[in-house]
Amino acid sequence: MTAPVWSGVVTMTPDRYAALAHLARPWLEEFRCCPLGIDEDSGREERAVYIVVNADGMACYAGRTRPTRLPRRGAAVSRLRQHTASARSKYEEWARCWVLPLQPDTPDEFVDWLERTIQARLGLPRQNRRWRRS
Repeated sequence: MTAPVWSGVVTMTPDRYAALAHLARPWLEEFRCCPLGIDEDSGREERAVYIVVNADGMACYAGRTRPTRLPRRGAAVSRLRQHTASARSKYEEWARCWVLPLQPDTPDEFVDWLERTIQARLGLPRQNRRWRRS
């Protein structure tokens, strides 16, 4: 295993998730109080912002799902699978994810704002690839 590229600076907790979920109102579709394994079914969300944590529970990445032509359920884990399939280091580093499922009609501008705000509050880099070795 390679050394972690971004080990995080903030531990994700249920209280921290609740504070981030509060930011997602009024577009939050469902409050989810615990993280999922990277390969677990993330539910029925079509749009989401997700926070990835390593084995120590440290937030190491936050991202968002993009709308597709066809609605897809479990968009957060589907997106995580794309990430981990394209980079071995992500597969090795990422352990769980916290999902903020958003209503399907959530405006793109709000999703973008929420992702950026969560990244800033958790001290995460905007572009994780800058931290990765080639």
